[in-house]
Amino acid sequence: MSPDTKAGGCQKRSWTMQRRNLPAQVLAEVSPMRAAEGSDLVSGEVEARLTAFTRAARKRGERVLAPLLILGTSERVGSNWVSDTLRPVLGQHNEPFRQQLGPDHPWSALNPRFGDPPAAVSGGLARHWLVTFAAAKYGPHRQVVKETNLFFALPTLLSLLPGAPVLVLSRCPLGVASSFIRGDLFRRWAYRSRYQQMLAMTRSGTDQMRHLTALVPDDDPPDLVALVRLQVLNTVLIADALADLRPAHVAYETAVTRPADALAALMSALPELGELARANGLDLTREPDLQPGGIDDTFVTANAKTTLTAAVSPADAAVISATKTASLAIASALLPTPLVAAAGSWLSGDHLYRLEPQPATRPQQRPAPVAAGAHPCFLRRGGLEVRNLLVSNSEYARFLDALAVAGMPNSHGGTWLLACEMPHERGGRLHRDASTGRWTVSQGYEDYPAYWVTWIGAAAFAAWAGSRLPTRAELAALTAGAAVGGNAGYRDGDASPVTEPGSGPCGIHHLLGNLQLWCGDGPHSDPGSGGPVIRWLYGIAWNTPATREAAEQPRSRHLLGCSRGVGVRLVRDGQRPVSATELARRLGQWLTALDDRSRPLAEIDQQVIQLLGSSQADAGLGAHVAAGAGEPVRG
Repeated sequence: MSPDTKAGGCQKRSWTMQRRNLPAQVLAEVSPMRAAEGSDLVSGEVEARLTAFTRAARKRGERVLAPLLILGTSERVGSNWVSDTLRPVLGQHNEPFRQQLGPDHPWSALNPRFGDPPAAVSGGLARHWLVTFAAAKYGPHRQVVKETNLFFALPTLLSLLPGAPVLVLSRCPLGVASSFIRGDLFRRWAYRSRYQQMLAMTRSGTDQMRHLTALVPDDDPPDLVALVRLQVLNTVLIADALADLRPAHVAYETAVTRPADALAALMSALPELGELARANGLDLTREPDLQPGGIDDTFVTANAKTTLTAAVSPADAAVISATKTASLAIASALLPTPLVAAAGSWLSGDHLYRLEPQPATRPQQRPAPVAAGAHPCFLRRGGLEVRNLLVSNSEYARFLDALAVAGMPNSHGGTWLLACEMPHERGGRLHRDASTGRWTVSQGYEDYPAYWVTWIGAAAFAAWAGSRLPTRAELAALTAGAAVGGNAGYRDGDASPVTEPGSGPCGIHHLLGNLQLWCGDGPHSDPGSGGPVIRWLYGIAWNTPATREAAEQPRSRHLLGCSRGVGVRLVRDGQRPVSATELARRLGQWLTALDDRSRPLAEIDQQVIQLLGSSQADAGLGAHVAAGAGEPVRG
């Protein structure tokens, strides 16, 4: 941002992407050729594909709705009360842009070289993921994308989601700091490194980045000072990126003390919410049924609260307040007054909290003992052989090693192909050693189920193991009459071991609970709709409600989507193992073909499905424009 921008606060800003303001129906009038010739290849391709399947949907008499984009001014703003409210009626995508791009991807928010020319992504998996991530969020059913801490990457995300209504969720710095202190999150989530990243970006990045150097002025401030500065920086960047919009806003403090007002603000961003709730017989005011007591509740996102307390000492509270005031004063000298005013309102609310003594640090997740007496085997259930245990981390690590030796790594252009490489403190259990290239598992989690696995990774593992992924109908039949319970509703705060006490060697462990499962098939759809192929998820997980309705709710994701709540179960009916060498060859063939962007997304995705073997289920292979890479999507 140039220094003279402040004088003309109503003028167009260099970070504002105008395409995001286009409603979906207007996109149908944009020439695909002209869109592809835009300033960026990826957003141009996204716009062209949206144009094509908006026209196709119009011919079918359907609408194409843009997703609701939820932006948190920081982590720990209580954003998941929105997710828990919307889960039964709308598809959920929890931070896919920030989490599912590796730090080497040119557009990753974690890449300290973000913005360095050339920042465009020309081809390969790095481009294909971005296009399918964006295109899959549009359809006849509204979806929700939640993102936090994108900093300078936010305009890129906005350019990929044109027409998306925006809801800003905030929490004052005192409340955020209290949550970080309780969970020791500044250390566990490597916020010192994030601060250093912002230092590097503002000192050596683009002109817009360097203009904000004064908001992160020194190298090694105290933790609380660094945390508040990061929150102020991210908040003013959100305010700038949304300067031409009027986003809805809900403060955490409002959600706690005046939930009816928070719900009204949510419905202003999503007017159809009330109708959806009535159609599904939902009471939006009912508290979720959770069981979080005595666990590491870092990722338990729906604990009911009615009062505002901060586990911060008076001295630290004074530091937080002074840092926020100083940072906003610096921002007011650099940025337009309306922008700083909006950011200041989103950062307000410290006075609403009552200080309380700092408690002991929350318990962190520790590996649970693994029940003895069960080993991986296939059990006959009707006409199908079903593996008794979910695929474990140790098994998946061996698979990743075998593919790597065969010449197929997990990362391509900073984009994950088989599994999302997350830090342990973010729930990652599979880690690649940078020096040796070999995969390891977090100590004690070898016999826990693998998650953060893409559908491509799950299907490739199944082929390597001489099996396949079950269809949704097969899982529904398998779980019919099964008890609903086990590890769900945040009972354990994370996935539990693959062996389930009481199931024994002749039972199927975690039939319902622990993780949702990737299916071999997906929703049926018009092949001409233009969207990417998606695949069903089925079941309930540690972080979903423990109900039959949650198990059967139609949910789906595209082939490169993944999360901490989805794993792999295998079935077989005559498949033969495919060697790692052959799988690497097939996957390499598909990756090479990704440079051809002239084909429909469904055709591109169909190719990898076919290359992974005819043993995979072939039902419902058509694209489905309403599906995406995040949480549940109603079919």
